[in-house]
Amino acid sequence: MFGLTLEKLFLIAVLAGIVIGPQRLAVYAHHLAGTVRSLRDFIDKTRSDAERDMGISLHPQEWESLDLRRYDPRRIVSDALHDATAVPPSPTATIVTDEMIDQARHVRFGQKYLVTGTAAHPRRILIEALAHDDPRRIAAETRDSPPTDNTVQ
Repeated sequence: MFGLTLEKLFLIAVLAGIVIGPQRLAVYAHHLAGTVRSLRDFIDKTRSDAERDMGISLHPQEWESLDLRRYDPRRIVSDALHDATAVPPSPTATIVTDEMIDQARHVRFGQKYLVTGTAAHPRRILIEALAHDDPRRIAAETRDSPPTDNTVQ
């Protein structure tokens, strides 16, 4: 606090002992303790008055739980977009894309996870969680080569 280290505080205490004198040092220390105590009581009284008037708690632990970064508009939009893409596909039909076909070519028999995304941000998808007519799941369940066209077999 204010660049004061333990050594500097010790030096200030020694100088105060020399300047004030050993007889009056105890009296001044008692006055300083009383001043700090009354300042602490004033702060506590002011805090309790403010809590009573506003109707909310002003304790630091409760304020730390309110992370204002949650209300960043970019984060809200990003979370909404991720939630929209996380909707499971309809179990009745799967729309097969070229990317899915390409991923199905790299799936081995018995593979449990499909790794997608970039190397910096890989995403593991459980193959059992894919739809039954998904070409990536079909490729992992059969020993034959995966389908190469856009039709589901």
